[in-house]
Amino acid sequence: MSETIHILVVDDEKGIREGCRRILISEGYSVDVGSNGKEGLELAKAKQYDLLLVDLMMPVMGGIELMEQVRQLDPEIIMIVVTGFATIETAVDAMRHGAYDYVPKPFTPDQLLAVINRGLEKRRLSQQARRLMEERDQKLLEVANEKSKLYTIVSSIADGILVINREHQLVLWNPAAIKMLNFSGQPEAGKEISEIIPEKDLIKIIDKGFSPESSRYTTISEEIVLPPPGKKTIMVNVSKVRDETGKDLGVVSTLNDITVLKEINEIKSQFVAMVTHELRAPLSAIEGYLSAYLTGAAGSDPKMYQQMMERAKQRAHSLLDLVNDLLQYSRLESKSVARKKELLDISDIITSTVELLKGQGAAKDIRFEVNIPGPLPLIEADRAEIEQLFTNLVSNAIKYNVKNGKVMVNAQPDSHFLNITVADTGIGIDEESLPCVFDEFYRVCGPETRYVTGTGLGLSIVKKIVESHFGHIKVDSKPGKGTTFTVMLPIKQDKNK
Repeated sequence: MSETIHILVVDDEKGIREGCRRILISEGYSVDVGSNGKEGLELAKAKQYDLLLVDLMMPVMGGIELMEQVRQLDPEIIMIVVTGFATIETAVDAMRHGAYDYVPKPFTPDQLLAVINRGLEKRRLSQQARRLMEERDQKLLEVANEKSKLYTIVSSIADGILVINREHQLVLWNPAAIKMLNFSGQPEAGKEISEIIPEKDLIKIIDKGFSPESSRYTTISEEIVLPPPGKKTIMVNVSKVRDETGKDLGVVSTLNDITVLKEINEIKSQFVAMVTHELRAPLSAIEGYLSAYLTGAAGSDPKMYQQMMERAKQRAHSLLDLVNDLLQYSRLESKSVARKKELLDISDIITSTVELLKGQGAAKDIRFEVNIPGPLPLIEADRAEIEQLFTNLVSNAIKYNVKNGKVMVNAQPDSHFLNITVADTGIGIDEESLPCVFDEFYRVCGPETRYVTGTGLGLSIVKKIVESHFGHIKVDSKPGKGTTFTVMLPIKQDKNK
């Protein structure tokens, strides 16, 4: 049911007022009447009207003044002038004060209704236009809010996001993509991706998303390697964007930095290769010795059997060393390591470690020198871990030494740290490998190290122990001249001294 239309008729002639009221009521309108401008203004203040039918010449307050007052109350009200002095001048003056039209006296009901209906139609169209404008503004506000939400969501995603329309223009991105692709600034929306993204491999993958062949795939995924600086491995996933009718609108590309995962996989591969190699050789040797013993292939000489069993034992010992290194590394990597720190004078630990390992150097006739000038300041440390630290360093100095070489251990305090050096006169480390010696499972490869067994974890364990005691370690080496490791552990003064 349509809303009732309210009309206000203001005229000082009772016949005009009543005649207009009867005509308009018969058409279904709600009509109020006033005999002068002041009375009409009071009615307009008390109630909202759709149309004002007003005489120009009235006592107390004229029609022009009434129109001005009513216009302030409702700028959209339709005002029609009824006048017995219909001239061009009066029409222009009435229009200037906001009148929509005028009706000259005398008039017929049809003439009045024609003007009234035109005016009400104009008001209806004006109100409809205003509602559409309000709806449009509301829609624009909702769109703006949705865009803001979308931008917030996209910006918070850790993966890089690139949205490209079907004209191959970049229309949306997030900060993660800018950082990942090393953009110097904000890209310009609407530019072709080939003008914004310098990485040709990324462009090729995005182009594949636009190709007709890709329509049967939900996502195309490929890895690319971004060039230095900041070399990265990126997993690129490209998916088509379609509307509700299935029409292609463009593609969205997600960029996932998998550099760390690739590094972890590489370490895992190195670990598997290392463990396979380190396990196969001693196990094969042990199996060979046992087979020879069980089948009698080695003859009946007891000395030969003794040698075979001793070699098998050595091989088994190397396997045990491998297992112990792996367990020690796993323990140090664990977040729940329990360290029993105490005040230590490491002079005895260094001396006993060298004495314990001298037997390993006998085969190469290695000489050992330990230089500890006077009593050393105390450090706060876990005894077992410090013993492991120097065992690994001295053992390395023996393994990678030359025949008739030398291993030198020196300790010297400064104002804050106790500096211990473990030096050898061995094969040394090349400059390229030097930064990697503390990496997990890393071993220097070369003809000199071909027959040196190890897990590649010894120096990594050393570094973790040093850092867990708030110390530092550094290495200096020259190929063919030897290597020197310097351990710096913070001094902890004994309060009882």
